[in-house]
Amino acid sequence: MARALRAINQALLELQREDWQEELFDSRQILPERLLGCLHLFTGAVGEELATQPTLMQRQPLLMEFYFDVLQWLRVAECFDEDFHLELSRGSGKQSLVVRLNCLDATRLLVDRQQAVHAAVVFSATLSPPDWMRTLLGLTEDAVCRRIDSPFDAQQFQVSISTAIDTRYRQRQASMGGLTDLIEQWLAQSRGNCIVYFPSYRYMQDCLEGLQLPMGLQLWQQVSDQAAETREELLHLLSVRRDVAAFCILGGVFGEGIDLPGDQLASVVVVGVGLPQVNRDREQLRQWYQQRYGAGFEFAYLYPGMQKVNQALGRVIRTHQDQGTALLIDSRYSVQDYRDLLPRQWSYDLS
Repeated sequence: MARALRAINQALLELQREDWQEELFDSRQILPERLLGCLHLFTGAVGEELATQPTLMQRQPLLMEFYFDVLQWLRVAECFDEDFHLELSRGSGKQSLVVRLNCLDATRLLVDRQQAVHAAVVFSATLSPPDWMRTLLGLTEDAVCRRIDSPFDAQQFQVSISTAIDTRYRQRQASMGGLTDLIEQWLAQSRGNCIVYFPSYRYMQDCLEGLQLPMGLQLWQQVSDQAAETREELLHLLSVRRDVAAFCILGGVFGEGIDLPGDQLASVVVVGVGLPQVNRDREQLRQWYQQRYGAGFEFAYLYPGMQKVNQALGRVIRTHQDQGTALLIDSRYSVQDYRDLLPRQWSYDLS
């Protein structure tokens, strides 16, 4: 095992010393054969030791953790193809290399699994637009897609759209005054609990610093790295009070998967259109989807973003007796392509 570990270390050091295209990051579409071989030799050596020392892993927890990490990495490596990237990143230390297998698109793998079953049924309230979801889920062209009519009455939920505020990153500082005024007005006029969703913690904090919360409202703010107990704190607060203004992250733990029936939640405000943050990973996805499907921006940014918006809207109306309102804030809602991605069952007041 010691020889195998030294070989792995040497293979990683060689990768770290290579002349990368970028200073701290390199993305490749081929696996390093030497590293693969060393990892296989290591798992084989561990297997031989376990045959004679069954309690080895219990006595060496760090070895056990590394062993299972290697096994998982090798399992993923078996799936490696053009829809994967091998990503190398390094810091300033001599042994700071991180080797990651990034699956850009799981469609091929899902197709392989679905070919082994007689039938597959896929259902959710946010499987839209259908062509996008069908592609990502690996469903064939002849898959039956059906949109079920909403069980709710359109009059249960009144959605207002404000297109006067530009929430794009470069315009946030200039439009902050108008945004705080609009949120203050909404909270003052609305009755009951409200969740205000923001696309990032920084944007939310900047808004809160200039916001004058109407008298009598109980402020609750989501912060990064909150414990599970804090999540329960908000849910309890919404269940016992009717004067809560909760500021949360769009697409986070409070943006989907929580059930707030009755008057636990009266309204939501969604700031922005939910587009994911532009970073290296997201840009790799955009390039892949553009090359593969000719719809890079739509697949990587637009559709996932508007899905978050739809999930946030879905927190308000949960039963046939519920009544509620919502406010969508962004200049891009004036574009028909964005509005076409909103839930069809509600009526929208555009201003």
